[in-house]
Amino acid sequence: DLGIAVRNDDPLLFSILNKAVNNIDPKVVQELESKWLSVTYEHRFNYSLLWKILAVVLIVVVLLIYRARRINIFNRKLQDLNMRLQESEGSYRSLVTNAHEGIAVVQNRKLVYANPRLCEMTGYDQDELLDLESFLPLIAPEVRGIMMANHQKRIAGKSAPVRYESLFMRKDDTIYPIELTGVLISWKNKPATLNIISDISERKAAMESVRFMALHDTLTHLPNRYLMMERLEQALAQARRAEQPLGVLFLDLNGFKKVNDTYGHEVGDLLLEGVADRLKELMRDSDTLARIGGDEFVILMPQVDGKSGIDTLIIRIHKALETPFQLNSLEIKSSTSIGFSIYPEDGERARELLNAADQHMYRVKQESR
Repeated sequence: DLGIAVRNDDPLLFSILNKAVNNIDPKVVQELESKWLSVTYEHRFNYSLLWKILAVVLIVVVLLIYRARRINIFNRKLQDLNMRLQESEGSYRSLVTNAHEGIAVVQNRKLVYANPRLCEMTGYDQDELLDLESFLPLIAPEVRGIMMANHQKRIAGKSAPVRYESLFMRKDDTIYPIELTGVLISWKNKPATLNIISDISERKAAMESVRFMALHDTLTHLPNRYLMMERLEQALAQARRAEQPLGVLFLDLNGFKKVNDTYGHEVGDLLLEGVADRLKELMRDSDTLARIGGDEFVILMPQVDGKSGIDTLIIRIHKALETPFQLNSLEIKSSTSIGFSIYPEDGERARELLNAADQHMYRVKQESR
């Protein structure tokens, strides 16, 4: 048995089917209708394939989103790194440009970089520094050999002082002390030295000032007892080697206490300064005039011509003090009692010679009263 059915919305098929049915025996048609038999054609869509495609598309979209986010994060990190690099480079340039120390890069003995502070220190502008045939014109002549040797050792990778003091020379030929710190670096893929130079003139001056105050009398600026004893020890060592005599004079001003009591310590100080000035004019370059306290002075005479040489100086001292001192509209007269000792007759040690001269001065003072 065969049943055929068509959709009623297709007139052509419907017409063909009616004609076919009309040609069939009515009994057969009735029999077919009574069996309600039909043939149905169904077209089914493949949804599993669609879901697979959608899944693949979704995965691709997720991967693209993930990749885009990663790229975005990477770009932000790259921008942040670039910004930090620019800030770091700017900070470095600002640090080097505004540094209080001079900074120089030396390659093949020539300066290939110099910061503004180095120009200020040396008196050259930057172009002049970079045009120099070598760095030697910046160095004091007496230390050029040492500094060149240190530079060559450092370039060769050998042991060299990292930090040391030396002397530089300005464009106007004035010499000044510096402290240099040098290290080996790579400059444009070639060995070079990075040098940090500090002008230590003020530090040296301060140290010298402190040392001067420690070794000199604050009123007369003459050597004090400590420095005088140090020089006496040195002079004795030379006298022993040369087997030559050495003289020590001990001076004490007469009537100084009366001047202080009558006119005050200000006038007394002016008198001490005046006496010191007159005595300094009588000294040789090798002699040492020291104030060791109160109104006491000591004169050290290396290579003295025995007692006759000392007597000659004593006469000159008395003569120099004969003229009254004009102090604050006052006329003050002053004299001194002088004792002396001679190496090796009166002693072979510094303390022995000083004590002998002091005792001799005391006897002279007693005799003059």
